[in-house]
Amino acid sequence: MSKQIRNATFAVVILTVSLFFLWGCSSVSYKTDFDPEIDFSGYKTYMWYAGKMPDDDALSANPLVKKRVAAGIDKALQAKGYSIGTEDAFDFVVIIHAGNKEKMQITNYGYGGYGYGRYGSGWGGYGGYGGTDVYQYDETTLVIDVMDAKKKEMAWRGTATGIVKDNVDREEQQKNIDNVVEKMLSDFPPEK
Repeated sequence: MSKQIRNATFAVVILTVSLFFLWGCSSVSYKTDFDPEIDFSGYKTYMWYAGKMPDDDALSANPLVKKRVAAGIDKALQAKGYSIGTEDAFDFVVIIHAGNKEKMQITNYGYGGYGYGRYGSGWGGYGGYGGTDVYQYDETTLVIDVMDAKKKEMAWRGTATGIVKDNVDREEQQKNIDNVVEKMLSDFPPEK
């Protein structure tokens, strides 16, 4: 392997690691929506959805992460004064699911040459160089759905989309999940 190819490979590896670090620290985008016909002021208790989730649900494929997300939601809802109801008495149902989407970032960089010489003695210019880096990553969307128990209709939905860091320990992962969930549920219940 030539020295030039090894240097180019090393540069690509360094850039990829740098991009991973930057993307790992990137912000999460949040969205919420709700049914304005629902009276959220009567909500006091909730239950977790116990039905079957779709086969492509990313949380079902990762049951330990799903438990951490559920723990974060319980913590956030209970901090707002909600409690878990009984099978016979609850105001809303919480459903959580997630999906992954493969994304690609293409960075095209290049440096053009320059020259000086139109006036005076001048020097010759030099040619530029450039390159393109392709970075593939998974973008994950976490969804929290709230179903009204009486109407049996969707009442509220919160989504958070971002890049999940795989290289964190359990405690840091729980802390990250708690922060995301708390931010998602900051608009719950919605103000009319």
